[in-house]
Parts: sequence; structure tokens; C-alpha cells
Amino acid sequence: MTSSRYTGVNQPVVKTVSAFKLIFLFTTLAVLVLFNFPFQALSREVDQYIHPHQQNEIKTILVWNGSNRKEIRVFGMGNNSFINHNCTYTRCQITDNRSLRPLSSYDAIMVVFNDEFTAPDQLKMPEFGNKRNERQRLVFFTQESPPALKPYYNMTQLTNFFNWTMTYRTDADIPLLYGRIIPKETAPRTAEEINRTRETFRNLPPKSWRNKSKTAAWMVSHCNTHSQRETYVKELSKYIDVDTYGQCGNLSCARDILHHSDPQCYDMLESTYKFYLSFENSLCTDYVTEKFFKIMGHNIVPVVYGGADYTKHAPPHSYIDARTFKPKELAAYLKLLDSNDTLYNDYFWWKEYYDVEFSVGDMSRHGFCDLCQKLHEQDREFRSYQELTSQWDDRNACKTVDSSWIS
Repeated sequence: MTSSRYTGVNQPVVKTVSAFKLIFLFTTLAVLVLFNFPFQALSREVDQYIHPHQQNEIKTILVWNGSNRKEIRVFGMGNNSFINHNCTYTRCQITDNRSLRPLSSYDAIMVVFNDEFTAPDQLKMPEFGNKRNERQRLVFFTQESPPALKPYYNMTQLTNFFNWTMTYRTDADIPLLYGRIIPKETAPRTAEEINRTRETFRNLPPKSWRNKSKTAAWMVSHCNTHSQRETYVKELSKYIDVDTYGQCGNLSCARDILHHSDPQCYDMLESTYKFYLSFENSLCTDYVTEKFFKIMGHNIVPVVYGGADYTKHAPPHSYIDARTFKPKELAAYLKLLDSNDTLYNDYFWWKEYYDVEFSVGDMSRHGFCDLCQKLHEQDREFRSYQELTSQWDDRNACKTVDSSWIS
């Protein structure tokens, strides 16, 4: 987040204490310490004047709308959610009841932006009258890409409204990533160490992938997309077999409440296919969704197509970037790997050294635990976003497809 996109306002003066009272409290405390007197109660009294907003007070969070989203449902309401998810800071309380208390009394109000909202009440922003509580943080929450939000929201109307962002972007105030690939203590750290590890792995007998009977699969529910991924796959399919599951193909796989596809579908993909097309519906900055991380958690090589820098998310040589190939070239490369166990096996060198998180629970735990921690650790300076269009307008944050490869 760059400073040019912020505006700053001085915070109100906090509670003051007379010099005489402070001298009295500290003198009394010193005497009690000298005589080994229990002084915990008095210490707390002193501390409340020095740190009037200490981390022990419970921070309140209002989910303004969209509390039925799976990320929020999985985390849960109340204070126990922060305890149950083993957050570093647990003294936070979350609710979706707008009438529980005055809006100005919440430490944070989270406004969810979603392409499925249609009711006016879901699209309406909070209203504060003439003056906002400058200690309060308004949080812009979304997991959607800019093209998905564009039909429903005008970002130019949100000038100096939000203080924090909670999104999939790597520069968000509270990152809400669809997944994480986390190095273990034994993971190689430098390029030289990675090369040595790969060389050692390459010299091992390759694992047998011969029980994988098919080449590439794709599960998709949106058939016409901003990224035009469907055009790329159509061209790719001229040179290599691609099995398409979902509404845009002739194959199907079960769905469940929390996942786009049932976990058993991914087990089927792992046992049947060598490659999976992890193609995003928008080519937007940092937009990497669960379809990538779920595949990384299985023994199948993802072929990515998106606007993110995947090197920020995954080890080198653990995926194939379709945007560096024309479809015909990609088909030839996949055929080469399919025919050579050693070359194909090399894409799994990293498995022993990294853990993959891809569940909704992992995503929501990181997001809400980080939000609670940030509320306790925030500085006193009030800042807000001067504008959001540079990040959330599809003309600025998203790329257009390169169609030069279309025959």
C-alpha cells in the first residue's frame, strides 16, 4: 500500500492525567514494591492511564453484510471463534447484528463486496452522519476480482471511506489468500540450494506415474470469462486431449457446501490425470484462487493461467505457466512431459519440503486472526484510502488477453 493513496488525520487527544496524580501513583507503587506488597491492582490502575487502549480490551468487529459467506461462516461469530482458531490475539468479538449497539462503538466494521449480492440492503454502505469515529476502522473485504465487482459497485464513490483492505491481494492490509505454500525448516532457501535439491531428486528413481491414464483435466463453471481462458482451452484442445468437468463440459463431479468440488473429485483427478488447468477467470493482479492451491496439495502438475506473479506463491518448477506458451507450444511441452517420467517427476521435487494450505478454514483463520491482531497493534494515526479504483477497477488492475496465438 503506497502512501500516495492515503490521507491522514490526527487522532483526537487521548485521556489525560494530571502530573500530580501520576507522581502520586508512581510514588505509591515504588513504596509498595520496596516493601514487597502485592501491587497488581495498582499497577493496572497506572497502566490504564498510560495505555488507555491496551491490548487486553476486547475489540469489537461488525460484519456489516455477507455473513453467510463461507469464509465467515467457517470462522464463526462471538469471542470463542478467536480462541478456537488459536489466534495470537484472542480478545476480539465478532457479530453480524447491526442493531446490537451503535455503529460508532465498533472498533471495526467489515463491508463485504460480492458479485452475488442483489438486494439493496446487501449493497448499501454504512452511514455515520456528520462525523466518523476516527479510532474505528472500516474494512473493505472481498475475494472477487475487479471484473466480477464492476457491474455492482462504483469504486469512484468510495473516496476516503475505507481504512483497511482484507482481500486476496498481497499488498492488502489483511491478506485473505485462497491458500499458502509454506516452507518447512528443511526447505532450501537460496537458488543454489534449490538447484542442488532438484539435482539430488532428479537422480533418484522416478516414481511411477504410469497408472495415470489421461493427460489433462479442467473443472469450470463460468464458460464466458474476462480472461477468455475458454478460448485458450479451445485452441489447446486441437493438439491435446482436455477433459472438461462442470457446466462448460460434458463431464461432472460432485459438489459440496464448502467446496466448489467435492474433495473426492480431487482424489479422482490425482489418480487419473497428469496435468490440471488452473485457469483463472480474470487476469488480475495477485488473483490466484483455490483451484491452484488445491491442486498443489495433490500429486498432479498445475498449468496456471492468470495475472499473478506465481513465484510469490509457489516454489520454482512446481507449476507450468500457460501464458509463456502459445497453445500449440504448450500441448507439445505437455506431451513431452507425458512421455518422459524423469522430466515429469522433476515437478514434484518440492513436495517433501513444503506444506500446502488450501482449505476455507485456513483462509478464514489467517484473515480474522490477523484482523484481530492488527486492531490491537494499530497505531493511532487515522488513515483512509483516497481511492480504490487503481486496485479495483478492471481497466487498471487487470490485463487483457493476448489473442495473437488464436488460429
